Amino acid sequence: MDNQYLRRDETSAKYCNRMTKGITHRFIENLLTEIRLLVPETILDVGCGTGYITNIMANELKSTIIGCDVNTNRISFANANFGQEVVLADVKRLPFKDSSFDIVVASEIIEHIPRVDEVLLEIRRVAKKNAIITVPNEPYFRIANFLRGKNVRRFGNPPDHVNHYTKRSIKRLLEEYFLNLNVKTNAMFWIIATMGCGVCE
Repeated sequence: MDNQYLRRDETSAKYCNRMTKGITHRFIENLLTEIRLLVPETILDVGCGTGYITNIMANELKSTIIGCDVNTNRISFANANFGQEVVLADVKRLPFKDSSFDIVVASEIIEHIPRVDEVLLEIRRVAKKNAIITVPNEPYFRIANFLRGKNVRRFGNPPDHVNHYTKRSIKRLLEEYFLNLNVKTNAMFWIIATMGCGVCE
């Protein structure tokens, strides 16, 4: 495996960095715990990037997992280094039929997307039962970045983060699209929301 690529890639570097490896792997363990409680047979990991978490999910869970991402370099890396099925796809136009997966996981993607309504509608469309969405927990995420000297001129905010969420604001957003929300902190610096999929009246 090309570990150097993982360390250079913005979506995967935090899982390899000595300063952040411990907390990010706790984040992954908490994500796995939430998925296990739902006992899915099929999972779609949207915005899977290099496939790092997709691969961990495949190894730890008894589920069929497909990953997708819009970045060709990351999908090529995932195909070359991990054994899971990954496809090139835009989360705003997913190439899957309605209700194709028991769970759709969207880990750290909606903070990057200006118009999240299209994304949330697509996630709801292809999810048969549940969705799990994670986002940075603000302002703690930015504070942690600033204190470790990352994006200092932007006060810790990554340049590609266009949306910022607290537990209250992400709940307010997601309850327009999903049912039975369970929103909580994940490893202090993230928020994880587990929810049922269906049309909200």
